[in-house]
Amino acid sequence: MNDKIKEYILNANPIQWLEYSEELRDTSELIWEESKTTKVHLSFPKRLDKPGLSRPYFLNIGFSLENLIKGLLVSENPEYLKDGKISSEISSGHNLDNLAKKISSLTFNKTEFDFLKILSKAIPNWSRYPIPKRWEIENTEEIISDDIRQQFLSLWDKIGFKIYELTKDSWNGPNGVELGAWRSSYFEGTLNFELPEFKKE
Repeated sequence: MNDKIKEYILNANPIQWLEYSEELRDTSELIWEESKTTKVHLSFPKRLDKPGLSRPYFLNIGFSLENLIKGLLVSENPEYLKDGKISSEISSGHNLDNLAKKISSLTFNKTEFDFLKILSKAIPNWSRYPIPKRWEIENTEEIISDDIRQQFLSLWDKIGFKIYELTKDSWNGPNGVELGAWRSSYFEGTLNFELPEFKKE
């Protein structure tokens, strides 16, 4: 098999999705801290009553959970990476609640689905651009808050721990690519961290 295809699959294994999601989560925590003292400086009326950095916060947590959900789906369905191509099952759009409905190893309650729906609207619209695609569309912007943050962190742990549970001892990818055992200090709660071992045909 083409070495480039193997390399692609290795770079798209569930741990890579998890690790990038973790980077975005950590970035969102930095934004959260800065948002406490950052104010909107523009005099545009519609933004005066909004806290600074609220929109970037939602963009980060949206992308973080999108990566996490896709990582779990790849954990469950390695064939989504077959022949070095991401399946349309996970690559079409940013509809997080629809993606979450494809997960078989976890269930989500209404509150969690409602939160994912908020982020599904945020990513392509109000957290990403100052205006919607058309004038008829209303930007229903949510505001950063501690409740939003706690919902995000709780959902992140729920999905992240499931990825870890499914992959920590091994992951059998498509095209004969296999991932050996790995350990995470975050999920294990220890300082013993083992780098993953990759096996190739």
